Amino acid sequence: MNISATSRGIPPEGRAVSRTRSLSFPAMMSLLAVTLLVWLAGCGGSQTTAPSSPPQSLPVRHGQVHVVSAPALSTTVLTAQRRLYTFATANVGLMQPVVDAQGNVWVGEMNANRLGQLNARTGGVKNWPLPGGHYGIMGTVIDRKGTIWFSEQFANYIGHFDPASQAFQTFPLGTWKGAALGPQDLQFDAHGFLWFTASDGSAIGRLDPRTRAVRVWPLPASPSGLVVAPNGFVWFGYPTGGVIGSLDPATGQITIYPLVQTQAQVYAMTMDAAGHLWFTEASPGRLGMFDPATDRLTELPVPSIEGSSPSLSELVDDQQGNIWFVDVGANMLGRYVPGKQAITFFKLSLAPTSPFALTLAPTGDFWFTAGNATVNYLGKMTP
Repeated sequence: MNISATSRGIPPEGRAVSRTRSLSFPAMMSLLAVTLLVWLAGCGGSQTTAPSSPPQSLPVRHGQVHVVSAPALSTTVLTAQRRLYTFATANVGLMQPVVDAQGNVWVGEMNANRLGQLNARTGGVKNWPLPGGHYGIMGTVIDRKGTIWFSEQFANYIGHFDPASQAFQTFPLGTWKGAALGPQDLQFDAHGFLWFTASDGSAIGRLDPRTRAVRVWPLPASPSGLVVAPNGFVWFGYPTGGVIGSLDPATGQITIYPLVQTQAQVYAMTMDAAGHLWFTEASPGRLGMFDPATDRLTELPVPSIEGSSPSLSELVDDQQGNIWFVDVGANMLGRYVPGKQAITFFKLSLAPTSPFALTLAPTGDFWFTAGNATVNYLGKMTP
């Protein structure tokens, strides 16, 4: 089973999102997304400053890459030491999880239109209906104060939830060039600005939580994946066309870098301590690395395990130089050790479900989501 980055928000196997089977699932949800977005096209920005663009839009610059041949890889398959927490018996559509300092796991419930919380100590689950939501919750992040932020693509807002007061606050994004922005990925920068991919507006956006001001940098195409580098550059990929790119917020300069495979579908991104940009290609299944300092690009074909075609989704850097990723096709987590050119696959034994999203907890454990129409899991794996 392959996932497609062209429908980035759709988890695999029957979860309803913009990421069960007469029409194909992606086709059904694309129709739903179009219907919702037409309805939302004129929706508000009354509570938030209308989106603005930088004073001057620079021409898109096309950077060159120096392709480095992929090294020969050694592979090992192990059985993961994991614990599963049954989150719900209905198809709630668990999205990208995040773990707070107390060990609670927060996750969007796409199909149930809720924000959920798992207490890993007790196994108890709480959830809260989204204010004005339209079944489009996507990314979830935690700020320095421990409060929760999330994107609601179809309702076209960024939301905030304070666990102490259990109060929601919404930041409507308004329209950009006549269309809703449709936020997906989220990441805070060092100054407290919240960056997001505007998948429906083909742009990168930035919200200032203090002033509610929104700024938008238009892109040639819809972005997929997001990471903010220590130098302030914002990196993104394209879900089609085999491209990664960067935005320099100080100048507004956007630079596009071509990948080796023009059909590559960039899904998710992270950056390691050395400043290397890592990304997954959903199809064909590859793990990519780009060094902005040298423009060196390496794309590693992920081997097929037990006859399953690789299909990659989320990835994280474990802060020890290793890159972890989800192989939906193999129903496994993978760990790539760059210094040893080695990939270790960890069997999750989740049949008939597959893993989708992945995050690293402060304790060093990995949390992932998996589910289908009958069972939904939050899983914890200890390396």
